Amino acid sequence: MKALDTPVLLAILHDSPSAKDLLKNLRGEEIATTELNMYELATLSAEGSKAHLSAREAALARLRRRITVLPITSEGTQGAGRLLRSKGSAAGYLPLVWGTLAAAGCAEWITTKAFAPPKGSAPFKVRLI
Repeated sequence: MKALDTPVLLAILHDSPSAKDLLKNLRGEEIATTELNMYELATLSAEGSKAHLSAREAALARLRRRITVLPITSEGTQGAGRLLRSKGSAAGYLPLVWGTLAAAGCAEWITTKAFAPPKGSAPFKVRLI
């Protein structure tokens, strides 16, 4: 399973050429994200112009149907705690995302440099785009 972080999902929603290339390269793979990432997208969507809110909500609904959205579970929360204890603190809810991905057996997380975990700290491969 390959998981996508919020900036990558935003690029997909905006039809960026690099996002299209990424999706072509991931063809045949299970693509996932977490419920927290979907919440972040919903929050960003709600902050935009009211005139296009229904179109943004429809795009999020299509995205949710096309990828696996991993729920926050006790296993993910415990995994986040283990990551924090072994690797130190991290900003915001990112450790919970990482714990959720690890609990689901995610092989790779695709994100941007700004959100990457400290090198060697994640129990999955991290690909920066």
